[in-house]
Amino acid sequence: RAGANCAKQTRRSEPAVHTLSTLETMSGAILALHICTFLAWTGGVAATTWFILRNYMRHSSNATEEHFAGGRSLKWYVCAGSLMLTNLSTEQLVGLNGAVFKDGCLAGIWWEAGAAIAMIATATVFLPKYFALGLTATTGFLGERYDLTMRTIVSVIFLIYYSLVLCPLVLYSGALAIRDIFDLDVPLWVVSTFIGLLGAAYALFGGVKGIAVSDCMYGIGLLIAGLWVPIAALQVLPGGVTSLFEEGSSYLQPLVATSITLQPQTDDSLIRESGVPSVPWHVTLTGLFLSNMYYWSTDTVIVQRVLAAESLSHGQKGMLFAAIMKVVGFTLLCMPGIIGIMMVKGAVVVNGTVFKVDNPDEVYSRMVKALMPKWSLGFFCAVLLGSVLTTFNAALNSACTIFSLDIYQIYINREATDGRIVKISTIFGVLLALLSFVIAPQLARVGGIFNFLQHMNSIYSLPIVTVFFVGIVAALPDAFAAKVGFAVAVVTIVAGQFVPDLHYLDVFFICFLLAVSAMVVVTYIPVVRRVLRQEPQPSPYECTKTGVVDMTPWHPMYPIVGAILVLLTILIISLQLASFWLFVTFWCLWFLELVCLMFGATTSTPMADARSGDEEATVASSRGLESREASANGVVNAERAVSPAVGPKIVAPVLVNDN
Repeated sequence: RAGANCAKQTRRSEPAVHTLSTLETMSGAILALHICTFLAWTGGVAATTWFILRNYMRHSSNATEEHFAGGRSLKWYVCAGSLMLTNLSTEQLVGLNGAVFKDGCLAGIWWEAGAAIAMIATATVFLPKYFALGLTATTGFLGERYDLTMRTIVSVIFLIYYSLVLCPLVLYSGALAIRDIFDLDVPLWVVSTFIGLLGAAYALFGGVKGIAVSDCMYGIGLLIAGLWVPIAALQVLPGGVTSLFEEGSSYLQPLVATSITLQPQTDDSLIRESGVPSVPWHVTLTGLFLSNMYYWSTDTVIVQRVLAAESLSHGQKGMLFAAIMKVVGFTLLCMPGIIGIMMVKGAVVVNGTVFKVDNPDEVYSRMVKALMPKWSLGFFCAVLLGSVLTTFNAALNSACTIFSLDIYQIYINREATDGRIVKISTIFGVLLALLSFVIAPQLARVGGIFNFLQHMNSIYSLPIVTVFFVGIVAALPDAFAAKVGFAVAVVTIVAGQFVPDLHYLDVFFICFLLAVSAMVVVTYIPVVRRVLRQEPQPSPYECTKTGVVDMTPWHPMYPIVGAILVLLTILIISLQLASFWLFVTFWCLWFLELVCLMFGATTSTPMADARSGDEEATVASSRGLESREASANGVVNAERAVSPAVGPKIVAPVLVNDN
């Protein structure tokens, strides 16, 4: 999604043209085939998800644990599939390919392949911290590391963003893409509402577990359909793959300061001339890395998929599997844009018509219309719909999780039972879905909505990634330092929006450095702390919890991490130099590493069902009471007398609701 936020461009208004829609022009038999394939795939995913949940997924006796964390029972491959599909949506299929087409180079690949670096940081650094605390949402880390106020501030920001921006935006962009690609002559609100109803069903009644399983099912179809487009495009491109490295070598470069970009003219036409691409090379390891780290390491929508893993080992393996797939994600999300440039340049004829693109955002939809067989329309529509659902239902579920555990249970009803919390979550989800249905169609009326959202995302994410980053890497900064850093981040990033001629990712990185510096000053300089009426030396944070699942790290993790970084390096060099054989070598090594990763053993020691804090206290009290009674009766081994009475031994502290 971070790549899509950079890639989205405002669609140009075009005069209405009275033409027959796709549905009006196709024969009854073809239309029936499309409807049947659409319903077969969509219904098959729903039925398969229900069957797997019913027969193959472990269930927790704790209602909140089951609904919000999937009973902590997800295998690594389910986590990986859910991660990839939660991240992937029509915003990227359409928006990122459009950005690459406009840039005239592969600078946008850093949103895909470059994200693997942030995912490695998540697997090796962030996940052990999160799993040790037994978190359900990432905001719980801030409550444990700093204080409840810091947790609540970030929870409210997440909640507002998910409710008013992300959920409606996903419905709007998905409905727009589906309607445009298939020329559907129906109101936008009908399509967006239909998508929202399906997504809400998975999120509200299936919980994290239902979302994760359905994501994997949709992922299979999206992989097939996603690869179909560039492969079909290469078939009509003179010279095929080799022409990309011979005639289009300049288009493949991922590290550039300037490129031949599409520039709008006064008459609303577009011509290619020298300009700055969306991701110039100097921001790749600074502002872009931080933006990726915010999304992959701190955003509850994405990290919640991994927190539901049955062990730390499964979570880390799932994240690294998603990372190695992300390295090759450019084949779906960037290469169609590059191939589209060459098809336009070469005036390639497809089905008797010269291929042309009037708007960068239309390149993917034009390629689908020109290259996909007519009989595959229903299947492709179902797959495209799935890519929208996976992001929408994940955002909806995360919003419900944060409201229920961080707002309702803490500030509204501290005595709420697990069943009550899940019920409130469902009610809130229904209201949020209805709100999204209302907001989504209205986004079509806002000019420059995508550019506006691009800047707003950087404003809200900077303070969050700052306090998370410092809280992870340093033990001394306290809650006061976090609040200072948060405030400095907000002020500087807002002010940075008014600085001309400075890339927004440069602004992001500079403001991050200023915010971290402020936290360092108010933490390590006693004079400053005294002036601000704080203790001269804050107490270092120490985590005393040991997790609610098996905390054994994945043994092959670091060799796999090294191999992913080597693969990424080879890929970037092969594209920068336009070396066909080095590119082939990359794919051979990638496949080899993928096999090694898949067969790397994971550990998962069965744990007792998670209990709430009150239940844990009750168990502890009963143990102590029975132990004293056993001692009074002269029993030598009190623990032996107690164990049968209290049930299975709890091997680790339990933190269900992150309080």
